[in-house]
Amino acid sequence: MISLESEAEADEENDMKILSWFKSPKKEVHEDGPFESHYENGQLESKGIYKDGQLDGHWEFFYENGQLKSKENFTDGKADGLQEWFHNNGQLRERQPYKDGKKDSHWELFHENGQLKSKGNFEDSGRNGPFQVFYNNGQARSKGNHKNDERDGPYESYHEVGQLEAKGNFKDGKRDKLWKEFHENGQLRSKESFKDGKRDKLWEQFHENGQLSRKGNYKIDRQNGLFEEYYENGQLKVKENYKDDKKDGPYESYDENGQLKIKENYKEDIKHGPYESYDENGQLKSRGTFKNGVLDGAYELYEDGVLQS
Repeated sequence: MISLESEAEADEENDMKILSWFKSPKKEVHEDGPFESHYENGQLESKGIYKDGQLDGHWEFFYENGQLKSKENFTDGKADGLQEWFHNNGQLRERQPYKDGKKDSHWELFHENGQLKSKGNFEDSGRNGPFQVFYNNGQARSKGNHKNDERDGPYESYHEVGQLEAKGNFKDGKRDKLWKEFHENGQLRSKESFKDGKRDKLWEQFHENGQLSRKGNYKIDRQNGLFEEYYENGQLKVKENYKDDKKDGPYESYDENGQLKIKENYKEDIKHGPYESYDENGQLKSRGTFKNGVLDGAYELYEDGVLQS
């Protein structure tokens, strides 16, 4: 089964996981006034001011190689005001205002080459409002909206070449209603409907040349009923039946010229019942019967349609 989550969607969530959340240093007793800490190699690790035993005002933190790691601001020990974090190559990695120890207002993430990676808004420590994500070449990767820290409303993602990759809607963080995905050449790749984040009703997939590749119906994210698969030339490739996401009933496969190759039956994803195979000329090649996935009884072999002894 094809994953419901696109690469762009997965990367967006990974970005959210790495967004920096301030964690206070280990609780230690410090005298008020200027403070510095150092790595074992002597490099400066942090510097700032303590007030009433808590971080206060502007602080700077450094990587062990001496490169600036972050610039942070505090009030009474809580992150407050603009915070900035940097990649170890010196490029800005993240910019985020805080208020009373919580993320607040507009946030930005950056690629190591300095290009904007994503941007959006925080409200009450949750993502709310429009967001955008970008490739490291500056090309738009996706855009949408957050509501109560979940994707909600219209959503679009793009291939790195700029072509539309996917278009649909989210509701409470789950795919909802009609979704379409596209190949890099602009041709439709798939068309499907969702209900509460699960595939529902007709699902269609297409080759890059626009020809139908596969179609069938889903019910609560499980395959049910007849599914058909096609070659790029439009010829039927496979015809099979599903029940509760398992093959169940008649199955047929064909070659690119439309010639029947195999005819068999399944029961709960296991071969069960009559089996026949055919050669490229349509002549019977073999015949037998399966019972619970195992050949049962006589198995016949044919050559040019004639039974071999």
